[in-house]
Amino acid sequence: MIKCFRTPEQCPSVVSLLAESYNPHVRYGAAMALGIACAGTGLKEAIALLDPMTNDPVNFVRQGALIASAMILIQQTEATCPRVKDFRALYAKVVVDKHEDVMAKFGAILAQGIIDAGGRNVTVSLQSRTGHTNMLAVVGTLVFTQYWYWFPLTHALALAFTPTCVIGLNAQLKMPKLEIRSNARPSVYAYPAPLEEKKREEREKVQTAVLSIAARARRRESERRARHSHEMMEVDPPVVESKEADSKDTPSTSTSASSSATTLKDDKKKEKDEKEKDKDKKDDKDKDPKDAKKAKDDEKKEPEPSFEILQNPARILRQQLKVIQLVEGSQYAPVKDIQIGGIVMLKHIKPESEEELVEPVAAFGPKPDEEKEADPPEPFEYTED
Repeated sequence: MIKCFRTPEQCPSVVSLLAESYNPHVRYGAAMALGIACAGTGLKEAIALLDPMTNDPVNFVRQGALIASAMILIQQTEATCPRVKDFRALYAKVVVDKHEDVMAKFGAILAQGIIDAGGRNVTVSLQSRTGHTNMLAVVGTLVFTQYWYWFPLTHALALAFTPTCVIGLNAQLKMPKLEIRSNARPSVYAYPAPLEEKKREEREKVQTAVLSIAARARRRESERRARHSHEMMEVDPPVVESKEADSKDTPSTSTSASSSATTLKDDKKKEKDEKEKDKDKKDDKDKDPKDAKKAKDDEKKEPEPSFEILQNPARILRQQLKVIQLVEGSQYAPVKDIQIGGIVMLKHIKPESEEELVEPVAAFGPKPDEEKEADPPEPFEYTED
Protein backbone atom coordinates (compact mmCIF):
# COMPACT_ATOMS: atom_id res chain seq x y z
CA MET A 1 0.00 0.00 0.00
CA ILE A 2 2.82 2.40 0.87
CA LYS A 3 4.34 1.82 -2.57
CA CYS A 4 1.02 2.12 -4.43
CA PHE A 5 -0.30 5.41 -3.02
CA ARG A 6 2.07 7.36 -5.30
CA THR A 7 0.71 5.55 -8.38
CA PRO A 8 -2.87 4.67 -7.38
CA GLU A 9 -3.86 3.63 -10.92
CA GLN A 10 -1.61 0.54 -10.58
CA CYS A 11 -3.22 -0.75 -7.37
CA PRO A 12 -6.43 -2.23 -8.90
CA SER A 13 -4.43 -4.47 -11.27
CA VAL A 14 -2.21 -5.62 -8.37
CA VAL A 15 -5.07 -6.69 -6.07
CA SER A 16 -7.65 -7.74 -8.68
CA LEU A 17 -6.98 -11.47 -8.18
CA LEU A 18 -6.82 -11.09 -4.39
CA ALA A 19 -10.25 -9.44 -4.43
CA GLU A 20 -11.70 -12.74 -5.76
CA SER A 21 -9.88 -14.99 -3.27
CA TYR A 22 -11.74 -17.81 -1.49
CA ASN A 23 -10.34 -16.52 1.82
CA PRO A 24 -12.52 -13.71 3.25
CA HIS A 25 -9.57 -12.19 5.15
CA VAL A 26 -7.67 -11.79 1.88
CA ARG A 27 -10.71 -10.15 0.25
CA TYR A 28 -10.98 -7.76 3.20
CA GLY A 29 -7.28 -6.90 2.91
CA ALA A 30 -7.64 -6.26 -0.82
CA ALA A 31 -10.53 -3.89 -0.15
CA MET A 32 -8.60 -1.90 2.46
CA ALA A 33 -5.53 -1.76 0.17
CA LEU A 34 -7.67 -0.23 -2.56
CA GLY A 35 -9.15 2.29 -0.12
CA ILE A 36 -5.78 3.47 1.20
CA ALA A 37 -3.84 3.49 -2.08
CA CYS A 38 -6.62 5.12 -4.14
CA ALA A 39 -7.93 7.49 -1.46
CA GLY A 40 -9.63 10.56 -2.90
CA THR A 41 -9.03 9.58 -6.53
CA GLY A 42 -12.46 8.17 -7.48
CA LEU A 43 -10.80 5.55 -9.71
CA LYS A 44 -13.41 3.63 -11.71
CA GLU A 45 -11.31 0.44 -11.68
CA ALA A 46 -11.08 0.48 -7.87
CA ILE A 47 -14.82 1.10 -7.51
CA ALA A 48 -15.53 -1.76 -9.94
CA LEU A 49 -13.56 -4.15 -7.69
CA LEU A 50 -15.27 -2.93 -4.51
CA ASP A 51 -18.81 -2.99 -5.89
CA PRO A 52 -19.30 -6.81 -5.71
CA MET A 53 -17.66 -6.87 -2.26
CA THR A 54 -20.50 -4.75 -0.85
CA ASN A 55 -22.72 -7.82 -1.38
CA ASP A 56 -20.18 -10.33 -0.03
CA PRO A 57 -21.67 -13.10 2.17
CA VAL A 58 -19.07 -12.42 4.89
CA ASN A 59 -19.99 -9.49 7.11
CA PHE A 60 -16.50 -8.06 7.75
CA VAL A 61 -15.72 -8.11 4.01
CA ARG A 62 -18.79 -5.93 3.41
CA GLN A 63 -17.59 -3.69 6.23
CA GLY A 64 -14.16 -3.25 4.63
CA ALA A 65 -15.68 -2.61 1.18
CA LEU A 66 -17.93 0.15 2.54
CA ILE A 67 -15.07 1.88 4.37
CA ALA A 68 -12.71 1.59 1.39
CA SER A 69 -15.31 2.95 -1.04
CA ALA A 70 -15.79 6.04 1.16
CA MET A 71 -12.02 6.64 1.25
CA ILE A 72 -11.89 6.49 -2.56
CA LEU A 73 -14.99 8.65 -3.09
CA ILE A 74 -14.15 11.35 -0.55
CA GLN A 75 -14.66 14.81 -2.13
CA GLN A 76 -15.93 13.31 -5.38
CA THR A 77 -18.99 14.85 -7.00
CA GLU A 78 -21.49 13.38 -9.44
CA ALA A 79 -19.75 15.27 -12.25
CA THR A 80 -16.33 13.73 -11.49
CA CYS A 81 -17.58 10.27 -10.41
CA PRO A 82 -21.24 9.39 -11.10
CA ARG A 83 -21.15 6.34 -8.78
CA VAL A 84 -20.86 8.52 -5.67
CA LYS A 85 -24.64 8.96 -5.57
CA ASP A 86 -25.23 5.19 -5.56
CA PHE A 87 -22.76 4.59 -2.75
CA ARG A 88 -24.23 7.36 -0.60
CA ALA A 89 -27.63 5.72 -1.00
CA LEU A 90 -26.07 2.34 -0.14
CA TYR A 91 -24.61 3.67 3.13
CA ALA A 92 -27.98 5.06 4.19
CA LYS A 93 -29.72 1.81 3.27
CA VAL A 94 -27.29 -0.41 5.22
CA VAL A 95 -27.49 1.78 8.33
CA VAL A 96 -31.30 1.52 8.62
CA ASP A 97 -31.63 -2.08 7.43
CA LYS A 98 -32.91 -4.18 10.35
CA HIS A 99 -31.71 -7.42 8.77
CA GLU A 100 -28.15 -6.18 8.16
CA ASP A 101 -25.29 -7.43 10.34
CA VAL A 102 -23.89 -5.11 13.03
CA MET A 103 -20.38 -5.18 11.53
CA ALA A 104 -21.65 -4.06 8.14
CA LYS A 105 -23.72 -1.32 9.80
CA PHE A 106 -20.62 -0.11 11.65
CA GLY A 107 -18.76 0.00 8.32
CA ALA A 108 -21.58 2.03 6.72
CA ILE A 109 -21.57 4.51 9.63
CA LEU A 110 -17.80 4.96 9.31
CA ALA A 111 -18.18 5.34 5.55
CA GLN A 112 -20.71 8.14 5.97
CA GLY A 113 -18.33 9.92 8.34
CA ILE A 114 -15.31 9.50 6.05
CA ILE A 115 -16.98 10.62 2.81
CA ASP A 116 -18.22 13.82 4.49
CA ALA A 117 -15.19 14.32 6.77
CA GLY A 118 -14.27 17.81 7.95
CA GLY A 119 -17.45 19.35 6.63
CA ARG A 120 -16.47 18.04 3.15
CA ASN A 121 -13.39 20.27 3.29
CA VAL A 122 -10.65 17.63 3.75
CA THR A 123 -9.34 14.62 1.85
CA VAL A 124 -7.27 11.54 2.73
CA SER A 125 -3.66 11.86 1.57
CA LEU A 126 -0.50 9.99 2.58
CA GLN A 127 1.84 12.47 0.92
CA SER A 128 2.50 16.16 1.26
CA ARG A 129 1.61 18.73 -1.39
CA THR A 130 5.15 18.57 -2.75
CA GLY A 131 5.06 14.77 -3.09
CA HIS A 132 6.98 13.69 0.03
CA THR A 133 5.67 10.89 2.25
CA ASN A 134 3.70 12.23 5.20
CA MET A 135 4.74 9.84 7.98
CA LEU A 136 2.15 11.21 10.38
CA ALA A 137 -0.61 10.35 7.89
CA VAL A 138 0.90 6.91 7.21
CA VAL A 139 1.02 6.06 10.93
CA GLY A 140 -2.52 7.39 11.45
CA THR A 141 -3.84 5.21 8.62
CA LEU A 142 -1.98 2.19 9.99
CA VAL A 143 -3.47 2.66 13.45
CA PHE A 144 -6.93 3.19 11.90
CA THR A 145 -6.82 -0.23 10.25
CA GLN A 146 -6.63 -1.79 13.75
CA TYR A 147 -10.11 -0.53 14.68
CA TRP A 148 -11.34 -4.15 14.72
CA TYR A 149 -9.30 -4.64 17.92
CA TRP A 150 -10.39 -1.42 19.65
CA PHE A 151 -13.03 0.83 18.11
CA PRO A 152 -11.60 4.18 19.40
CA LEU A 153 -8.60 3.63 17.10
CA THR A 154 -10.82 4.80 14.23
CA HIS A 155 -10.10 8.41 15.27
CA ALA A 156 -6.48 7.94 14.17
CA LEU A 157 -7.60 8.38 10.55
CA ALA A 158 -7.90 12.11 11.28
CA LEU A 159 -4.08 12.25 11.08
CA ALA A 160 -4.35 11.46 7.36
CA PHE A 161 -6.87 14.24 6.63
CA THR A 162 -5.49 17.14 4.60
CA PRO A 163 -7.46 20.41 4.13
CA THR A 164 -8.36 21.15 0.51
CA CYS A 165 -7.99 24.89 0.31
CA VAL A 166 -5.94 27.78 -0.98
CA ILE A 167 -5.09 30.48 1.57
CA GLY A 168 -3.10 33.44 0.30
CA LEU A 169 -0.96 35.39 2.80
CA ASN A 170 1.03 38.59 2.38
CA ALA A 171 4.41 39.50 3.89
CA GLN A 172 2.74 40.28 7.23
CA LEU A 173 1.04 36.83 7.25
CA LYS A 174 -2.36 38.45 6.78
CA MET A 175 -5.02 37.46 4.26
CA PRO A 176 -5.50 40.08 1.53
CA LYS A 177 -8.60 40.21 -0.62
CA LEU A 178 -7.79 38.11 -3.66
CA GLU A 179 -9.77 36.63 -6.55
CA ILE A 180 -8.95 33.19 -7.93
CA ARG A 181 -10.35 31.99 -11.25
CA SER A 182 -11.43 28.34 -11.54
CA ASN A 183 -11.69 27.32 -15.20
CA ALA A 184 -14.45 24.77 -14.59
CA ARG A 185 -18.20 24.88 -14.24
CA PRO A 186 -19.26 25.68 -10.61
CA SER A 187 -21.28 22.46 -10.31
CA VAL A 188 -18.26 20.24 -11.06
CA TYR A 189 -16.56 20.89 -7.72
CA ALA A 190 -19.47 22.22 -5.67
CA TYR A 191 -20.66 20.89 -2.32
CA PRO A 192 -23.13 18.01 -2.58
CA ALA A 193 -26.76 19.04 -2.24
CA PRO A 194 -28.07 18.85 1.35
CA LEU A 195 -30.40 16.02 2.23
CA GLU A 196 -34.07 16.90 2.05
CA GLU A 197 -36.34 15.80 4.85
CA LYS A 198 -39.18 13.70 3.53
CA LYS A 199 -42.55 15.31 4.13
CA ARG A 200 -45.28 13.12 5.49
CA GLU A 201 -48.05 12.72 2.97
CA GLU A 202 -51.54 13.08 4.37
CA ARG A 203 -53.39 9.88 3.72
CA GLU A 204 -56.94 10.15 2.50
CA LYS A 205 -59.60 8.56 4.60
CA VAL A 206 -60.38 5.14 3.25
CA GLN A 207 -64.07 4.41 2.93
CA THR A 208 -65.17 1.80 5.44
CA ALA A 209 -66.12 -1.50 3.87
CA VAL A 210 -69.83 -2.22 4.08
CA LEU A 211 -71.14 -5.79 4.15
CA SER A 212 -73.80 -6.75 1.62
CA ILE A 213 -76.20 -7.71 4.41
CA ALA A 214 -75.86 -4.28 6.03
CA ALA A 215 -76.31 -2.60 2.66
CA ARG A 216 -79.54 -4.52 2.01
CA ALA A 217 -80.81 -3.63 5.47
CA ARG A 218 -80.04 0.05 4.92
CA ARG A 219 -81.73 -0.03 1.50
CA ARG A 220 -84.89 -1.57 2.97
CA GLU A 221 -84.90 1.01 5.75
CA SER A 222 -84.54 3.90 3.29
CA GLU A 223 -87.33 2.49 1.11
CA ARG A 224 -89.56 2.13 4.14
CA ARG A 225 -88.92 5.70 5.23
CA ALA A 226 -89.53 6.99 1.72
CA ARG A 227 -92.78 5.07 1.48
CA HIS A 228 -93.89 6.34 4.88
CA SER A 229 -93.11 9.96 4.05
CA HIS A 230 -94.93 9.63 0.72
CA GLU A 231 -97.99 8.20 2.41
CA MET A 232 -97.97 11.02 4.98
CA MET A 233 -97.86 13.62 2.21
CA GLU A 234 -100.77 12.13 0.26
CA VAL A 235 -104.31 13.22 1.07
CA ASP A 236 -106.41 10.39 2.43
CA PRO A 237 -108.83 9.24 -0.36
CA PRO A 238 -112.58 8.76 0.37
CA VAL A 239 -113.61 5.40 1.72
CA VAL A 240 -114.85 3.16 -1.06
CA GLU A 241 -116.66 0.01 -0.13
CA SER A 242 -116.31 -1.65 -3.47
CA LYS A 243 -113.51 -4.21 -3.95
CA GLU A 244 -112.67 -2.76 -7.34
CA ALA A 245 -111.65 0.59 -5.80
CA ASP A 246 -109.37 -1.18 -3.29
CA SER A 247 -107.77 -3.22 -6.02
CA LYS A 248 -107.15 -0.05 -8.08
CA ASP A 249 -105.59 1.93 -5.18
CA THR A 250 -103.09 -0.79 -4.20
CA PRO A 251 -100.98 -0.80 -7.40
CA SER A 252 -100.87 3.00 -7.50
CA THR A 253 -99.50 3.16 -3.94
CA SER A 254 -96.76 0.59 -4.61
CA THR A 255 -95.83 2.37 -7.85
CA SER A 256 -95.45 5.72 -6.07
CA ALA A 257 -93.32 4.14 -3.32
CA SER A 258 -90.99 2.49 -5.80
CA SER A 259 -90.68 5.72 -7.80
CA SER A 260 -89.74 7.68 -4.64
CA ALA A 261 -87.10 5.06 -3.76
CA THR A 262 -85.67 5.32 -7.28
CA THR A 263 -85.59 9.11 -6.99
CA LEU A 264 -83.69 8.84 -3.68
CA LYS A 265 -81.10 6.53 -5.27
CA ASP A 266 -80.63 8.91 -8.19
CA ASP A 267 -80.11 11.85 -5.79
CA LYS A 268 -77.45 9.92 -3.87
CA LYS A 269 -75.69 8.95 -7.07
CA LYS A 270 -75.69 12.58 -8.25
CA GLU A 271 -74.22 13.75 -4.93
CA LYS A 272 -71.46 11.13 -5.16
CA ASP A 273 -70.61 12.17 -8.73
CA GLU A 274 -70.49 15.85 -7.73
CA LYS A 275 -68.13 15.06 -4.83
CA GLU A 276 -65.79 13.14 -7.13
CA LYS A 277 -65.80 15.99 -9.65
CA ASP A 278 -64.99 18.53 -6.91
CA LYS A 279 -62.14 16.32 -5.67
CA ASP A 280 -60.68 15.99 -9.19
CA LYS A 281 -60.88 19.76 -9.65
CA LYS A 282 -59.12 20.32 -6.32
CA ASP A 283 -56.32 17.90 -7.25
CA ASP A 284 -55.87 19.60 -10.62
CA LYS A 285 -55.79 22.96 -8.89
CA ASP A 286 -53.09 21.75 -6.49
CA LYS A 287 -50.99 20.28 -9.28
CA ASP A 288 -51.28 23.19 -11.69
CA PRO A 289 -49.32 25.78 -9.64
CA LYS A 290 -46.49 23.30 -9.07
CA ASP A 291 -46.29 22.39 -12.74
CA ALA A 292 -46.48 26.04 -13.73
CA LYS A 293 -43.74 26.96 -11.23
CA LYS A 294 -41.53 24.14 -12.50
CA ALA A 295 -42.02 25.21 -16.10
CA LYS A 296 -41.29 28.81 -15.13
CA ASP A 297 -38.07 27.78 -13.36
CA ASP A 298 -36.99 25.78 -16.40
CA GLU A 299 -37.53 28.83 -18.58
CA LYS A 300 -35.60 31.09 -16.19
CA LYS A 301 -32.73 28.61 -15.81
CA GLU A 302 -29.75 30.21 -17.43
CA PRO A 303 -26.86 28.26 -18.95
CA GLU A 304 -24.12 27.50 -16.39
CA PRO A 305 -20.95 29.59 -16.80
CA SER A 306 -17.74 27.84 -17.84
CA PHE A 307 -15.69 29.36 -15.01
CA GLU A 308 -16.01 30.54 -11.41
CA ILE A 309 -14.41 33.35 -9.39
CA LEU A 310 -13.40 32.33 -5.86
CA GLN A 311 -12.42 34.61 -2.98
CA ASN A 312 -9.45 34.21 -0.67
CA PRO A 313 -9.51 31.89 1.33
CA ALA A 314 -11.15 29.36 -0.98
CA ARG A 315 -12.21 25.71 -0.85
CA ILE A 316 -10.41 24.11 -3.79
CA LEU A 317 -10.41 20.34 -4.25
CA ARG A 318 -7.25 18.45 -5.10
CA GLN A 319 -8.42 17.66 -8.63
CA GLN A 320 -9.46 21.31 -9.06
CA LEU A 321 -5.93 22.69 -8.48
CA LYS A 322 -4.92 22.13 -12.10
CA VAL A 323 -7.63 24.50 -13.40
CA ILE A 324 -7.10 27.52 -11.11
CA GLN A 325 -5.18 30.72 -11.67
CA LEU A 326 -5.14 34.29 -10.38
CA VAL A 327 -7.42 36.67 -12.25
CA GLU A 328 -5.82 38.99 -14.78
CA GLY A 329 -4.79 42.36 -13.41
CA SER A 330 -4.32 41.10 -9.86
CA GLN A 331 -2.05 43.17 -7.62
CA TYR A 332 -0.52 40.00 -6.18
CA ALA A 333 1.75 37.30 -7.57
CA PRO A 334 2.35 33.93 -5.86
CA VAL A 335 5.89 33.23 -4.68
CA LYS A 336 5.34 29.56 -5.64
CA ASP A 337 2.90 28.08 -8.10
CA ILE A 338 -0.65 28.54 -6.80
CA GLN A 339 -1.60 25.12 -8.13
CA ILE A 340 0.34 23.52 -5.26
CA GLY A 341 -2.52 24.60 -3.01
CA GLY A 342 -2.57 25.06 0.75
CA ILE A 343 -0.99 28.20 2.20
CA VAL A 344 0.47 30.33 -0.61
CA MET A 345 2.71 33.34 0.04
CA LEU A 346 1.87 36.35 -2.11
CA LYS A 347 4.00 39.24 -3.34
CA HIS A 348 2.43 42.67 -3.67
CA ILE A 349 3.45 43.77 -7.18
CA LYS A 350 1.53 47.08 -7.20
CA PRO A 351 2.84 49.10 -4.26
CA GLU A 352 0.91 52.20 -5.37
CA SER A 353 -2.41 50.45 -4.68
CA GLU A 354 -3.58 50.01 -1.10
CA GLU A 355 -3.95 46.50 0.30
CA GLU A 356 -7.40 45.35 1.38
CA LEU A 357 -7.46 42.64 4.02
CA VAL A 358 -10.08 40.01 4.71
CA GLU A 359 -11.99 40.93 7.84
CA PRO A 360 -11.63 38.29 10.56
CA VAL A 361 -14.83 36.51 11.53
CA ALA A 362 -15.45 35.54 15.13
CA ALA A 363 -15.62 31.80 15.67
CA PHE A 364 -18.89 30.28 16.83
CA GLY A 365 -19.23 28.82 20.30
CA PRO A 366 -18.97 30.19 23.84
CA LYS A 367 -16.24 32.74 24.54
CA PRO A 368 -13.83 32.20 27.46
CA ASP A 369 -15.46 35.08 29.38
CA GLU A 370 -18.96 33.73 28.85
CA GLU A 371 -18.12 30.11 29.60
CA LYS A 372 -19.05 29.13 33.16
CA GLU A 373 -16.12 27.88 35.21
CA ALA A 374 -16.57 24.57 36.98
CA ASP A 375 -16.94 24.68 40.77
CA PRO A 376 -13.94 23.43 42.75
CA PRO A 377 -14.37 20.07 44.48
CA GLU A 378 -15.28 19.97 48.17
CA PRO A 379 -12.47 19.37 50.69
CA PHE A 380 -11.79 15.73 51.42
CA GLU A 381 -9.24 13.55 53.20
CA TYR A 382 -7.32 10.96 51.19
CA THR A 383 -6.73 7.68 52.99
CA GLU A 384 -4.84 4.67 51.72
CA ASP A 385 -6.66 1.40 52.43
